[in-house]
Order: sequence, then structure tokens, then C-alpha cells
Amino acid sequence: MRFGFGCLEPKAAKFFHSYGLLVSGYPFIFLISPILVTCFLATGLIGLEPLSDALYLYTPTDAPSKTERRIIHDAWPLVDGTFVAGRAVTQSREVQVAVVARNDGNILEKVFSEELKLMESFIRNNITVEFNNRTWSFDDLCLAGPDGRCSVNDHIQLVSRLYHHGINITYPTVRLADKSAYVASALGGVKLAKGDDNENIIVSASAWLLIYQLKFYPNEISYVSGLWEREFKEQMDSYKDRTKYISISYFHSQTLSDELKRNAERLAPKFIGAFVILVCFSVVCSIVTIKGSAYIDWVVTKPILSVLGVSNAGMGIASAMGMLTYMGIQYNDIIAVMPFLVVAVGTDNMFLMVASLKRTDRNLKYDQRIAECMADAAVSILITALTDALSFGVGTITTIPAVQIFCIYTMCALLLTFAYQLTFFCAVLVYYTRIEEQGLHSIWLSPAVTYSSTSPLNVKLFWLGSKPPKPLPSCGTVSSTSSVSSTSSSPPSSKHLHHCSATSFFRNWYAPVLMQPWIRAIAGLWYLIYLGLSIYGCSHLKEGLEPANLLVDDSYATPHYRVLEKHYWHYGASLQIVVNNAPDLRNPIERINMDKMASTFANSKVSIGDEGVQFWLREMQVSEEIHKVHYDNQKFYDHAAEYIYSDMSQPWVVDVVWGRNNASERIIKQYRFMIGMRDISTTTKQTEATNTFRDIASRFEKYNVTTYMPLWLFTDQYALVVPNTMQDIVVAVACMLVISAVLIPQPVCSFWVAVTIGSIDLGVLGFMTLWDVNLDAISMITIIMSVGFSVDYSAHITYAYVISKESTTTARVCDALGDLGWPVAQGAMSTILAVSVLSDVPAYMIVTFFKTVFLAISIGFLHGLVFLPLMLSVFVGCCSSKKVEVEPVKQPKFIGRY
Repeated sequence: MRFGFGCLEPKAAKFFHSYGLLVSGYPFIFLISPILVTCFLATGLIGLEPLSDALYLYTPTDAPSKTERRIIHDAWPLVDGTFVAGRAVTQSREVQVAVVARNDGNILEKVFSEELKLMESFIRNNITVEFNNRTWSFDDLCLAGPDGRCSVNDHIQLVSRLYHHGINITYPTVRLADKSAYVASALGGVKLAKGDDNENIIVSASAWLLIYQLKFYPNEISYVSGLWEREFKEQMDSYKDRTKYISISYFHSQTLSDELKRNAERLAPKFIGAFVILVCFSVVCSIVTIKGSAYIDWVVTKPILSVLGVSNAGMGIASAMGMLTYMGIQYNDIIAVMPFLVVAVGTDNMFLMVASLKRTDRNLKYDQRIAECMADAAVSILITALTDALSFGVGTITTIPAVQIFCIYTMCALLLTFAYQLTFFCAVLVYYTRIEEQGLHSIWLSPAVTYSSTSPLNVKLFWLGSKPPKPLPSCGTVSSTSSVSSTSSSPPSSKHLHHCSATSFFRNWYAPVLMQPWIRAIAGLWYLIYLGLSIYGCSHLKEGLEPANLLVDDSYATPHYRVLEKHYWHYGASLQIVVNNAPDLRNPIERINMDKMASTFANSKVSIGDEGVQFWLREMQVSEEIHKVHYDNQKFYDHAAEYIYSDMSQPWVVDVVWGRNNASERIIKQYRFMIGMRDISTTTKQTEATNTFRDIASRFEKYNVTTYMPLWLFTDQYALVVPNTMQDIVVAVACMLVISAVLIPQPVCSFWVAVTIGSIDLGVLGFMTLWDVNLDAISMITIIMSVGFSVDYSAHITYAYVISKESTTTARVCDALGDLGWPVAQGAMSTILAVSVLSDVPAYMIVTFFKTVFLAISIGFLHGLVFLPLMLSVFVGCCSSKKVEVEPVKQPKFIGRY
């Protein structure tokens, strides 16, 4: 058997020819069954509950930071009586408030500190919620610390009072005798001077960061805490406008989830707009005019058919979402952009089926016309549906849950839309072909009026229709389009006049000009420039979805992230370092080793030095020196317990895990300490810090050291999104190459299909960077999609070039572009129209989706009409391939989307 598309198409064409006859015989069954199935599956939407955990959705499931977080959580679970600000590893029911002095003022001055004190009193006493006939305030819901009290941010007023009294305040750690407090993670925008002992002394500061931790267990209390968070947001929205000297920004544990929902809510009216645009576009493309006039032929023009064709995609979307909900696959808000893609692909396939029907002989019986239409179009849309669905199927192997779920929903929606096109829409075609056969008006279902120049104007506008022309030689190879055409009793060579004019433009004007030597040289130079810009963009690729980008642009939390970035991520943010396998600290050498390890972390290029270390062992040694006390090494653990628990307000009371050794002696099995970091304000620097600290931890393998801070969850996404994307692209391209090798008679041409796919994906990656788009979970979805779209553009043109019977490369290019130039343009336009409504949505995620889809389609369009034809003419030449003919079924003229 010959390897190529010809070995598969005849059997498929015969099958769909028989299938078309079957649908023609029982159209009502094929019409009503999909409707009933859709109604049943759509009931699943009633129980649709979006999954909105941003940390789960947009961070890899195999991220090392999730293991690191679990280690800390298991050792130090966040329960009532254990909360210490800065040491929590979850943000469940947490509220953050950033207070910045207005007009670049000094937040430590009295006027600012007094207004800040009033704000904190307002939060604690005035923000309340009602539940179960009880009023709940912050003090009723707060998570207590080791001293049994709620965190009251005492350090803020303490530091302010010291500053008011002219006492030098050291930084990043404030020391008073043998007591100390690390304030760099709470006090931001600090300006420093050097003291007598070369210590950092605070001159001024710009901001304070306050943490309010609420209880998140049991479920009822967690629910009330959630109510308090929302009430907090509502109250602070009005309170912040009443402050005179300070500006306030805030964030709580439900903020990201709420903002993701706002993203989805803004898409609903946009989808309606996209649907209306595609319906209008489809109706315009369905218009056929009477031969020799500008009046519409209402027998052949079928606007309602166009509306139902677009609605067919809506049925597939509703069915897929309902079915997957019944299957327990959770929905997330980014799936709200999926319908824009599916309805665009479904509309393209609808164009193909309608165009195939128009190419059939109107003198045939309706069942024969449907049979030929299905033989011509069904294989094509099958290939398109499978390649697009497969590209999203490959996307499910990624480790980022949001991408996995999106790809599952989109793949199922595409396959169900295709199934409904073969059933529901095919049955609709049967009914409308009957109506056309009877010469009835496609809307009013009454006999149409034959054109006459003396007919009244209202008849010319709304009632004219043509009769089938007598069979004459057709106008030649036609491509899939539903453009405006003219039909009357003229020969078939002119009944699709507008269609043939579009084909004629590409065959007789565009392609010959493209093949001119000087145009080919310019196009070659253009391609080199394209490659250069793409490679330049890829070399500056930025990875990662920052938390702020999950918000809508006008979110109340966006200023909060900007304050953190400006005042806290440059200097002072804390890192937890856990020694999981603590040595025997009774040994002085091991204590020295632990101190050296702390110094190694503290003196890295992304740390602020030894002054930023928050280590109970060091503090214990400082206390020994101050009080001139020397402890017996063998009783070290007793002395350590005495020191650690002598002041329950100190943070290190929750930094030690006690256990017993083999001799049943009480020892420290596990402990942690903190260090301050510098310069983690960008994704690149955050990734560098993550790798640096993990590398240092790996040097102390025998102690099993773990490092963690909440940003690590996102930096792991930055690190893994590139290999995840490359993995998906490689697998998808390999699958597409197998398909193209089967579709295209000349196997050598599969190489050029691969080159085109790679070139398109390179351009998408490069130009999205130049367009200020990061490689993240959102753009990754579109890059996966672009592989499937690339096959559509490349395989169609290559196949048409190979099967052409012309003897010269120029003629082959003219033949290929004559058949496919206009359908490629039509498909690109419909897809861009569908997503264009997203371009002005004030949300990074949605605009990113628009940008990457626009790039994938426009770059693919450019390759299909310019670069690929020239590559084939230069490198493939005049390969011969005899096209397999199948009788009595009409041989499809092209494959895939168009």
C-alpha cells in the first residue's frame, strides 16, 4: 500500500457518502438526538462550582516548593496558640495591610504613627459580622500566638516610640539589651545611616506591613472568618478614603479567587459579542446574489443556516462542560476563554460544509447532494477536529493544573462540536437542501419569485430566488468558502462568480506576483528578518505568571502587590531554613557547624548578611555573653528549653521540635531559623534566589536542610513552565508529523511541514516576548494550540502543492494558492474576529490570551500564503503525485480546516 493520504481518503469518502445518504433518509432523528443529548448534558452546568485556588491551579503539581511547604506545615502546623507573624506557610484566612506615608513622608513620625494606630483600632473593633445571632469581631476570630494573645502589632508602636524619643534603632534587627526583633519584613522603604559600631541605624521609613491571621478551622469558624475578610474589604474600601496622612492597600486569602471570578464574569458579555460577530460574518459569507444583479438570491442564501451553524459550536461547548462536570473534572475560571476558540473552529468547519454543498450540482436530488457534500467535507473537518483536539490532548500531560483542565475541556468541546456537525448540522443541511430543491424562500418557506427587472423593489429585496441551472461544465477546482456568490439560471461556471473571483485573485494575480524573482528575494529577506526578530525575542523570554497578573487591572489588590514589590522585595523579606535532621547540639563543634551554616546562608549574594539572621541558637549565645553565664554542654537541651520558653512572646518558641533519642533523652530533633533576603523584586531574581538557597541547602546533605518562602511556589512555576512547554511542543509536533506523513503523498514534504510548524511556534514565542507577554500558564495554552493551527496552514498548502498536476513550480504554487488562498484567509479572519472582543478586557490573563491567539493565527497565515509556498517551490520542486480518484464519490479538493 502506498504511504500517503490517498490510501485513506477513498475509504473515508465512501463511508461518509453512505453516511450522508443515511442522514438524508432520517434527518429528524439526527436533528433531535443531539438536541436531547445537549439538554441532558447541559444540566451538569447546574452543579458547576469553579475551582479557584490560584496556588493549586497555576503552580506545578510536582513543584519542589510544595514538598518544602508540606515539611514545614507537618512540623509546625498552624493552630491556635502557635501563630507567629512571618512564620506561617499557608495564607488561609490571612489579611495583609500595607500602610504607606503619603507625599514620601516618614512613617515613623508621630502624625503618621497616630493615624496608623487609629486604623488598627478600627480594624479590631469596628469591623464585625453577624452569624448565628452573634456578633464576631477580629478578637473573636484571630489565631493566637504562643503567649495566648492575638498578634497586636506591638512592634509598630514600639519602634515609633523609640524613634520619637530619639533613640537609635538598629536595622534589620532592633535590639534592646538581650531582646531583639527582626523588623525588616514589616518596615519598608528604609533609609539608613551608620552608627558608632558600624551598625545600620534607621533614618526614616516609608511603609509598615501588618498581618491579621484568622482561624480557618473548624469549617464553621473558617466560614465566619471568610465573612469577616469580605466585610474587611468593604469597610476598608471606604475607610482608606478618609485617611489624611497614610495610604492603605490590602489583600486577603480570598482575593486571588475573587479576582479570577471577576475575570470570568467580564467574559460573559464578550462571548455574546463574539457570537454575534461570527453570526454576522457567517451570514455575510452566505449571501448569494442573482446573476446580473445585486439582489440577494433567497433560495440559495441561508442566513438561518449560518446562525444554526454557529449555534452548533455552542451546543458542543455546553455539552462538554456539563459532561465533564458530571465526571467530576473541576471547572476553573480560565476555561471561560475556551468558548471563543471552539466557536471559531466550529464556524470554520461550518463554512467548509456549506461550501461543499454549494459545489454540488443543484440538479441532483437532495440526498445525493448531501452524500457528495459529506464525502467532500466530512473527512476534512474530521482531520481538523482531530489535529486541534490532539494538540490540546497533548497539553494534558503538563504538570500545571490550570493548563491540564483547560486542555481537557477544550479537547472535549472540539470533539463534541465535530460530532454535532456530523449529526445536528448535517440534518439541518438536509432540510435546507430540500427547501432549496423546492425553490422556497430560505426564511419564509414560501415560493421565491424569479428575477425580473420590472419587479417591485420590496420583491427584489426580499423575495427573489433562482432555479437550478442546467448542468454544464463546472468552473473548475473550488475551495471551501461561503463567500458572496451569484446564482441564477446561468451556467455553473458563473453561478459562483464571486467565489471564482476570489479564487482567481489568488491564482491569477497574487501567486504569479509572489513567484516573481524580485518578490521572492524580498520575501526571503523578510523571512530572515522574521527569524532574527523571533530569535531575539526568544533570547529575552520572560517566564512565569506573577500573582499580580491573576488580578484584573483595576483590582483593589494590585496596589498592594506594587507596595510589596517596591518596599519589601528589595530588602528584608524572610526565608525559612529548616534543619530536619538536627545534630547533637550538646557537642560544641556541632553548634559551631550550625552557626557556620547560618552564616553561609546569610552571606550569599541574595541575603542581607549576618545581621538578618533570626536564630534562637545565636540569641541564646548572645544572652549567655550578656549575663556571663556558661552552661554545661551535657545539659545543653535543658538550658535551651529554659531560654526558649522564658519569654513566650519571642518568635523562636515555635522554631523547635522536641523528641527523644534512642536513650529516651529529650533532644531537639528539628528546628528552623530565618534569614533576610535582598533583591527579589523580579521573577528572574526570585528564581535566582530560589536556586541559590536550594544549592546551599544541598551542601549540608547530612542535616537534610529545607528552604522555603511563599514566593517559591511561583518561582517553581517560572522554572518549570519552559520545560513543560517544550515537552508539549515536541510531543505535539511529533504527533502532527505522523498525521501529515499520512496525509501528504510525498513523505519528503513532511519535513517542510515540520519546518513550518517550528517556524510558527518560534515566531509566537519570540513576538509575544516583544509584545510584553511572559511565557506562563496562559500563553502556554495558546502555544499548544498554535501547533494544531500550524498543521492546518502548512499541511493544506503542502498537500495542494504536491497533488497539483502542473509541471512547473510556479504553476503548482498558483494552483495551490488558487484552491486554498481564500479559505485560509477566511479561516484566519473568523478566528481573529472571535477573539478580537477580548483585546480591551482590563486583565492581563485575558489580554495575554488575545495576544497569543492573534500571533498564532497571523503568523500561521503569513507562513501559509508567503513563506511556505516559496519554500516548496525552491526546495521541493516538481515532485509528482498521482491523486487517487474515488467513484462515484467526489474527491475532496483539500484537507483540514479549510
